[in-house]
Amino acid sequence: MKKVIYLFLMVVLSVSCFDDFLTEEPETLVTNNNFWQNEKDVESAVYGMHRWFRWVIGRVDVHYRDRGLPFDNLGSWANISNNDLSRFTPDDPNTYWGYEYELVAEANTIADNIGRANMPQERYNFYLGQVLTIRAWSYFYIIRNWGDAPYIIHAEDVGERGRMAWQDIADAIIDDLKLAVGYLPRVNDLRDSEGRMIDSKQVPSRGTAFAIMAQVYAWKAALNNEPELNKLAIAACDSVIDSGSYALVGSIKDVCERVMLGNSEEGIFEIDYRNTEDDLKSGGSYLAAFCQSWPIMPNRTPATKRRGLRLDNTTVYKMYPDKSDQRREEYFYKLDSMAGVSTSITQGAVYVRKLRHILLYTSGSEIGQLKSFEDNEIIIRLADMILLRAELKAKTGDTDGAIRDLNRVRNRAGVRDYSLADGDLQDVIADERDRELFCEGISTRYFDIMRNGTFREKLRGNFKTLTEQDVADGALYYPVARQAFEDNTLMRQTSYWKRNGFSF
Repeated sequence: MKKVIYLFLMVVLSVSCFDDFLTEEPETLVTNNNFWQNEKDVESAVYGMHRWFRWVIGRVDVHYRDRGLPFDNLGSWANISNNDLSRFTPDDPNTYWGYEYELVAEANTIADNIGRANMPQERYNFYLGQVLTIRAWSYFYIIRNWGDAPYIIHAEDVGERGRMAWQDIADAIIDDLKLAVGYLPRVNDLRDSEGRMIDSKQVPSRGTAFAIMAQVYAWKAALNNEPELNKLAIAACDSVIDSGSYALVGSIKDVCERVMLGNSEEGIFEIDYRNTEDDLKSGGSYLAAFCQSWPIMPNRTPATKRRGLRLDNTTVYKMYPDKSDQRREEYFYKLDSMAGVSTSITQGAVYVRKLRHILLYTSGSEIGQLKSFEDNEIIIRLADMILLRAELKAKTGDTDGAIRDLNRVRNRAGVRDYSLADGDLQDVIADERDRELFCEGISTRYFDIMRNGTFREKLRGNFKTLTEQDVADGALYYPVARQAFEDNTLMRQTSYWKRNGFSF
């Protein structure tokens, strides 16, 4: 697996000051033998891990991270969304897990060496808790996309490695997170090496670790038929929701204006982008730029076609049937009035405007044009956790508790309380997650659909015709790219994809 998982023989970067941990530039390359001296060294390494996390997880050119998008015109996402990989080659980067494993390798390097540094136990715990949480989330990301996978927790482990059952990896993830919740402080108590408060929700806190733990328990409960784990997932949700560390913002307008911008009281775990040359994603690669045009982006008109992803107004009306739902007007620009404009102008599509914070070039040949979106990538926020707890309570028979959680999110959006006339409670909760978390996270909707087993009802194309055997053989995961097989005789392809063009 030399090209899949390799040791950073200590490519750790020292930094002279930490005015902003997300934007500080590295100055000196050092070796593993002389690097781990004090807290500054450890902090530098951990901040380097965070920079790599932003690049690896924040890439949108890799389409597998956005399966399940509810758009009508999917452009280059069409094959992914139809589970039709016939146009993909075994070498396609869309199915390669190499960068994710490089992130794991960086976390492992820090975990293996952090004990060398001279610092108080409390600070050791703080940095190790971050590393364990990032590694846990990275492996959770891997098993949700590929299922069984190699599991490595030491940087020097670079030999051949076969795929471990995803269920065992999930257990290991939970073990890491149990340690992390004991090591990490609450979100408002995060401090850097100078004692300054850390306001970035990319830096894991105790709440972050509990939130990920809840998702892992819920995933394993559903996909491995272990319903008893749902109660453990609820307990982890409780530790986040009832902690007093997070709060719903007051309105859906606030969600768009403040939560999406990042680091709000509702945010729990985010990819935190700052306005620096090397940090922001280019406008053409950010998901918002594929589905948003006028009136958010400059030099556009109502007749400008959306780039790649288009959502018809008829679809939005089905998604958001309640006319009092604030998300109709906040997530989409003037939904009702624009629906009355000629289709020769609108193409019958809505004008998405959930992500609104744009940066323009202020000099050079591109002055006045879109530079990027400044909004953070919101991985987990409080409304997400409340709705997840509602789902879990419904599954465990706590109907009243599920309805209370559901109504808490609905009411914030201006929607009336749930009634039996709305339909099956679990279906309504799933639809509410679709509405509330529209265009958020990383494959959020797809993973929801996998967890609830509704792929035939909610997805399209080949997903609708999968048999139970296809699913058991891994049809809902991605095939493993050829690169993972190089110099690794222990690697095996996912059964479903082996018989569907990815046999090598």
